[in-house]
Amino acid sequence: MLWSNAETQPPDNFFKNINSINLDAISEIQNEVEPYDMISLVFLLYDTPDTALQKLICYERISRDVDKNNMNLLYDWAVYMQNPHNPRTTWKYKFLEALTICRFYNIIRKLGFDVSKVKKHYLPENVHVKVYIDPIKKALYKICEKMTFEYLLKFKRTLNSYKIDVSEHNNCEIIFLELMSKKFIKLGQYDNDTKKYSNHYDIEDLARVFQNISHFKEHAKLLREIQDQINCSSSLDHLEPMNTESTKHKSSLNSYNIQGEKHTEGFDDIFQQLNRLHFEDEPIRSLKSDTNKLRTDAYPLKNRNRIGVCCIINQEVFHSSKDSIQQSDRLGSTLDLIALDETMTALKFDVKSKSNLNNKEVFQFIKKVITEYVHTDDSVFMLCIMSHGVRGHVYAADSTKIKVDNILSLLDSDEASKLRGMPKVLILQTCQDQPEPEIKSIKVDAPKSELYLKKLHFLIFWAAAPEYKAYRYEDKGSIFIQCLCGLIKKRAEYEHLSDIFTKVIKVVTMFYPQVPISKSTLNKKLYLK
Repeated sequence: MLWSNAETQPPDNFFKNINSINLDAISEIQNEVEPYDMISLVFLLYDTPDTALQKLICYERISRDVDKNNMNLLYDWAVYMQNPHNPRTTWKYKFLEALTICRFYNIIRKLGFDVSKVKKHYLPENVHVKVYIDPIKKALYKICEKMTFEYLLKFKRTLNSYKIDVSEHNNCEIIFLELMSKKFIKLGQYDNDTKKYSNHYDIEDLARVFQNISHFKEHAKLLREIQDQINCSSSLDHLEPMNTESTKHKSSLNSYNIQGEKHTEGFDDIFQQLNRLHFEDEPIRSLKSDTNKLRTDAYPLKNRNRIGVCCIINQEVFHSSKDSIQQSDRLGSTLDLIALDETMTALKFDVKSKSNLNNKEVFQFIKKVITEYVHTDDSVFMLCIMSHGVRGHVYAADSTKIKVDNILSLLDSDEASKLRGMPKVLILQTCQDQPEPEIKSIKVDAPKSELYLKKLHFLIFWAAAPEYKAYRYEDKGSIFIQCLCGLIKKRAEYEHLSDIFTKVIKVVTMFYPQVPISKSTLNKKLYLK
């Protein structure tokens, strides 16, 4: 329950030193606080988001350019609060609450207050308690405290899918002010005289964003709780003051604890065996002339100093978008990228790779590689995608699905005319199990049958057959890619790619309940050396 208690004094009247908060004290305080703390105070204190946003943008720029910032953000606010035409009699109490929320305990002591009593009165850790600071702002500030750089980046990427560009902001509070200015977050205005909010709060858009980002669902729940409490209370003076000593109203945010993701265990022994494994005796090198005879029915290698282009897309870090729920990050995927890069470079492929591409960027990157890097004397084009997946689909970094059929169509389109007649190999390190129940609400078509190749000169190798999962180890990479790279290094000189794929299937299924699958419309054998 929210508590508005602007005129009520605690029994021991610890506000007796409230007049120590004056313009001189404010001036001294603003010279003591760090820039990031100043941003937090302005975020909590200023009533008009547009004003706070513009002042803080200027403040950040000046702070970067000069050692001492002369913008009097707190002083100007205090002067405005004492405007004789519209004085805010509770501004000192509001300032003290902001100091308490931001944990400026040394400043509070210097002002003559007992910190424990101030905390007991304002309950800064309980976002359900409203005294003077807007309760949604209080909750948003607590969210900012828990926002790591990694999740701030995901948050910004998700907002971009809503056509909201906050790329120039690296401070969470400033981003929230931007969202308030754009009415993505709508706050009401509390009137101390009428004890009412002038407008209803609407934070549903923000809650929906948080709902779709892993680890942020509790934030969404919390914001909705506070919004409903405010909007359902037409007058806060009808609410009973709460007993700050006995009430144990736990905040969803305060009890929120990011749980570590569960990752596949038991790969240690597998990788040790893979490193020791002699997949089969290598062919005797002296029989090279016999090997050449076996290659009469093979795709020609036009230039043995340059076999072709290998395009690698590594989706390791995911964020949500307007139409998707965030997928979990794929820790360890970079090790697969390194293994593929080293393997294909050694085979004289020109390797081009990018990581964490959204849906649109995936197709843009593939087109760019084909148009700018494929040569007329290239013999093979290889595309490797490492990501999450469901049957017939792979996920982009914005957690949206991409049909593998659409990728194949691109490789066989007029835009990819350079690849015409060239063998095209698609390697997919993704699962093909069905979507989990909680994401069925996403309105994206899921194929009901297996993938069928309709074009000539394609070879596709998937880490897992339909209904199977592909396993990955954080410290060593995926068993599929690591095994594939190991076997290509050992066998590429003597065996064509389809036979190598068969051996990969054999080795992977020896160690784990994972069944890779390959499909081909090649009309000749494909060698890489």
